Amino acid sequence: MPSLFTSPASLLALAAAAKPAPRVRNDQFVYIDSKVSFSGSAQQPDGSFITTIDPLHRRQVWLSVDGHLRGLLIENGRTPLDTNPRPSLNAPTYRYLAALPTDPDVLLRKIYAETAGAGQSPDQEAFVTIGDLLRESLVPPALAAALYRAAAKIPGVRPVGDVVDGIGRHGVAVAFTDRAGTTRDEWIFDKNTLDFLGERSVLLKAADNLKAGTVIGSTAVLGRAVVDRAGQTS
Repeated sequence: MPSLFTSPASLLALAAAAKPAPRVRNDQFVYIDSKVSFSGSAQQPDGSFITTIDPLHRRQVWLSVDGHLRGLLIENGRTPLDTNPRPSLNAPTYRYLAALPTDPDVLLRKIYAETAGAGQSPDQEAFVTIGDLLRESLVPPALAAALYRAAAKIPGVRPVGDVVDGIGRHGVAVAFTDRAGTTRDEWIFDKNTLDFLGERSVLLKAADNLKAGTVIGSTAVLGRAVVDRAGQTS
């Protein structure tokens, strides 16, 4: 596979930068349609807990472009989302993302600073934060390119060969393994277009009741759009 992160102008960054920037209004919504599966805990009759994996299911979310309108989440029911007057890296709006620096060094310093103390390590939290932005946001092309170049600077990030997302699409991946060597988080991309397909987390060592190799988290992006109202899909 091509080495995605070995040059300053990586293949992912070039592909992202080449895409046209969407035209959006502040009274619109970013719509993300995906299928997801995550791990959780279930209590047993004896009081102990085991790790469970949710069945793959659909998740649809509508996020206000500038945060001033209430959004909507449809996932095992309908949940209205509050307005977002103070967006952040962990709860961004499209306008917030469009205002972030596109210099990868400046951007990565901001990510490290604003996620300090979270996660198992600063490097892992930076990788997870970038992955969350790629998965459930509409990222402006210039920022997407900067995020990929920033990710290339995180120690431990490496390419992975053939990987399958939650709905069976094959792609190439970029991965980060946690400090304990227990879990590998992967971003999955289409082999030809390098479009972001989704994420998955793979257990590298047996833990609790799960075997090594178990996929403990998976997302597959089905579509993204800018729409005029929450609940609209196209």
